[in-house]
Amino acid sequence: MRIKPLPATTSGMFTLMLCALATAVDAGTCRPVESGDAGQRTLLFGDLHVHTAFSLDAYAFGTLATPREAYAFARGQSLRLENGQIVTIDRPLDFAAVTDHAETWEITYSCTDPVYADIPYCQRMRELRDSGDGRGVFNEFLLPVVTADPPAPAPFCDGLDCDQANVGQWGRVRQAADQANEPCEFTALIGYEWTATPNGRHWHRNVIFRSSQVPDHAFDYIRYPSVGKLWAALAEHCRPEEGCDAVAIPHNLNWTDGGTFDVENDSHEVAGLRARYERLAEIHQEKGSSECLPERRDSDRSDCGFELVEVNTAKLRMLGPAKDPDAEWQQMRSGYYRSLLGKGLAAYEAGGRVRNPLQLGAIGSTDGHFAAAGFTEESSFTGGVAAIWADPESLLTNPVYNPGGLVGVWAGENTRESIFDALQRREAYATSGTRIRLKFGTTAKTACEAVEVAFGVPMGGTTTDESERTFTVFAAKDRTPLAAIDIVKGYLVDGAPVESVERIATFESGQDTACVTWTDDGTAEGPAYWYARVIEQPSPRWSKFMCERLNLCTKFPEADRMVEDRAWSSPVWYLPAP
Repeated sequence: MRIKPLPATTSGMFTLMLCALATAVDAGTCRPVESGDAGQRTLLFGDLHVHTAFSLDAYAFGTLATPREAYAFARGQSLRLENGQIVTIDRPLDFAAVTDHAETWEITYSCTDPVYADIPYCQRMRELRDSGDGRGVFNEFLLPVVTADPPAPAPFCDGLDCDQANVGQWGRVRQAADQANEPCEFTALIGYEWTATPNGRHWHRNVIFRSSQVPDHAFDYIRYPSVGKLWAALAEHCRPEEGCDAVAIPHNLNWTDGGTFDVENDSHEVAGLRARYERLAEIHQEKGSSECLPERRDSDRSDCGFELVEVNTAKLRMLGPAKDPDAEWQQMRSGYYRSLLGKGLAAYEAGGRVRNPLQLGAIGSTDGHFAAAGFTEESSFTGGVAAIWADPESLLTNPVYNPGGLVGVWAGENTRESIFDALQRREAYATSGTRIRLKFGTTAKTACEAVEVAFGVPMGGTTTDESERTFTVFAAKDRTPLAAIDIVKGYLVDGAPVESVERIATFESGQDTACVTWTDDGTAEGPAYWYARVIEQPSPRWSKFMCERLNLCTKFPEADRMVEDRAWSSPVWYLPAP
């Protein structure tokens, strides 16, 4: 292992690294870059999971801002929330996608239209919402639509053209993105959320399109009630040869119970569609981090204890407490990111080394429901989806939500096509809201000593060469110094997935930048993956800022804590040939 901190007095390599890692400040030059030249790519930060008043849950809890306002906020324009608070992102994003719940578009499109004011269904919904009973709207109107199995349209659709309402709202979504999109300066990607929530489990996907060439309607959970049907619809109606392409990104893995990842039962056709569309997973958002879960509920949490949100309130409401808590824990654990990566290795080996069905890169996003794209500052966060009308003491009573994450991509330029291509090749990484600059991949052992570093396989890539076991991590702090760098490895022992974590660098006094090279000397010969985890020094969590501001930390000690923000690279995979 080689560790080479990069002090401010260093020239040469330090200058090169900062040029490569700090280009998000002046992104958007739109210079031509060869698709294979990773060294010339630009780092861009964005949020691919944003909700507005077009999502029924966001509307229920007070949001009135539209997709147009969400994109304006992402670019630095202030936003007035319904409680009167004025919020502004401290640093504009480079790109964003509004991903409203397509299953409730006919409700938000029709019930907010005066033409339908006298429909009892819409009257009841508005009365609850206007009285501040967002939870009533959520339970009475949203859950029946997205949690039914099989799903059914909202009952008010009888006698109304809800299909047309859905298409109309989709048109508004597309128009807002197209109007906000400014190549080279800011990219507004077209997207939506497929919100399957059977029995409260979150099997959600954010569908992100490559260009303005998209299907004329969104494929939602009501009309396409399985991920296989979603992918099949995309394959039929969104053809690359016609200028259309998409990725479907699962999120909230911590609340899936492993559902929709039963790759052992995939047909050959479904397995191919999964590999085509599911290139990434969102592993950090406001409802918790999904990197990993300890083996047991009472296990040490030093590795897998970051921003966990274990209780899924919708599932608890519908199914009640678990009859076998240990079995429930293992079911929960099966859906977390590392568990899925290991499951993919096992499936690759068991399937004759033909395809890894869970070759998922990592991204983060906010899942914010106030149209405040990329609003991840701990000092400004005031709670999750239901918080807009909540008083501070209510928020501090259960401070488990967090501001959410961001996604970093290494793209040739700030355009839809270039960012999408970076996502598709998994040259992307997740953060917990910080803007740590990160590169990871295979290199020579002397990479940190070279004038110019050449990656053999960058993050998100695959090697079939068993000799490529040396990795280099480049990291530069955001606002808080770096504390540590880990390499997480997954491999198989007797066909079963095994995880290990190697701390390859520790910076007790903090470090602004670092270049670390590490060689895996392990003996595992089968398929494997590696990814980098970069951790910052502790800094005040949003709940600490709030309880100190209100002098309530003694009353709410759980809120009075620090957070070690972090970034996770997409993995590099070793997938040996048959």
